[in-house]
Amino acid sequence: MARGKPWTDEEIKVLRELAEQGLSAQEIYESGKLPDRTYEAIRKQLNLGSIVATKQTAIVETIEPAKDALSMEQVVKLFSTAFKQICELQQVDKLTLERFRIIFQAAKDYGPLLSSFQRWEKIEKQIEELAAAVEELQAAKGAKKV
Repeated sequence: MARGKPWTDEEIKVLRELAEQGLSAQEIYESGKLPDRTYEAIRKQLNLGSIVATKQTAIVETIEPAKDALSMEQVVKLFSTAFKQICELQQVDKLTLERFRIIFQAAKDYGPLLSSFQRWEKIEKQIEELAAAVEELQAAKGAKKV
């Protein structure tokens, strides 16, 4: 298998800078800033060199955790409402179908997540109770020494 010439430190620096600006391999190739490199060589170097071309991202506000998790009854009601709505539609476009698919997948995944969440809440409460009991024992042990 034929291999191209080794990448210089300068070429890698230029490639990294362009990738950090959000340019894809195709855009980097078309920029002409690496004239001795083919599109395929640039694409491979991005992957092999752990240089990730990133696109600009939107800034999203931090999502605050819910004060109270939904009960399974609430989730089933929401799921049922969504299912009823999709069944009543005369025509459904791809975007609507994708929205409902996401709702149904979330409803399917919610049960085990809620169960885990409740289990972790119980474990955290038990740990707090054990920590309080240990503190009481340590305090009692300390009082006996005096």
